[in-house]
Amino acid sequence: MSTTTLSKGQALAFAAPAFIAILPFLVACVYILRFSLSAEQGVIEGISIRAYQELMTPFFGRSVWLTLKLAFIATVIVMFMAVPLAFLLTSLRGSFARRLLTVTILLPLILNLLVQAYGWILLLGPSGALNTLLKSLGLIERPLFLLFNETGVLLGLVQTSLPLAVFPIVSAVRGISKEHLEAASSLGASNWRILRDVSLPLLRPALVGAASIVFAFNASAFAIPLLLGGRRVQMMGVAIRDMISPLFNWSGAAAAGMILILLTLFVLVVSAWLVRVTTVKTKG
Repeated sequence: MSTTTLSKGQALAFAAPAFIAILPFLVACVYILRFSLSAEQGVIEGISIRAYQELMTPFFGRSVWLTLKLAFIATVIVMFMAVPLAFLLTSLRGSFARRLLTVTILLPLILNLLVQAYGWILLLGPSGALNTLLKSLGLIERPLFLLFNETGVLLGLVQTSLPLAVFPIVSAVRGISKEHLEAASSLGASNWRILRDVSLPLLRPALVGAASIVFAFNASAFAIPLLLGGRRVQMMGVAIRDMISPLFNWSGAAAAGMILILLTLFVLVVSAWLVRVTTVKTKG
């Protein structure tokens, strides 16, 4: 079978629509950067770093720390859930079962975030289905407070970001050569040892890449922290929203947005470096 390769000009032509789609985002980032350096809060006028200096407060520091902490914990939980799901999805032989599991995993991306958040509220609220069931079973006397705190936000982040990790890992699992697995099995390795010593090392680039996507998604989350955490869980997305309304501090919100963008880019750059390192080690 012959393969065709594209020249650099043809590749650029094919990628042109994608660049056009990304261009408004890049322009918006430049606009946000300029607004963050404005000397005035409501309009772009002059040059000043006052907006960044005003963010150097314990409140905003706690917001940054809370964002990084919840995004990291949610990413770890998601990765522990995504790997078994990816192996299960690739091992299913029946097309109906495979499609059913695929749709189930995709539901967080299909359903509106508001619908998902209100579903969590109906399930975890003080008078929700979970507390009602536990009370009826006599397991609790008072309702468990699982909403408007870090627990509720963490559950929402894990649920909404799980598909972002599963499908990249599924592609990597399908790319594992059966010859490696058969060779390990013929040498007497158990299934768990094959998973630990063969499959997972081959999946390292995909695992790092999926984890970076999930972390970036969770760090920039807004709807889930706002609806499931309220004002009590001040992640950066919620803090930026409060700066815009009711404070109308546009330059401060722009500065906070730039800090969030830089933190996300830093994580993506580090993950790309880790993918490159793990790829070299795997090939070696």
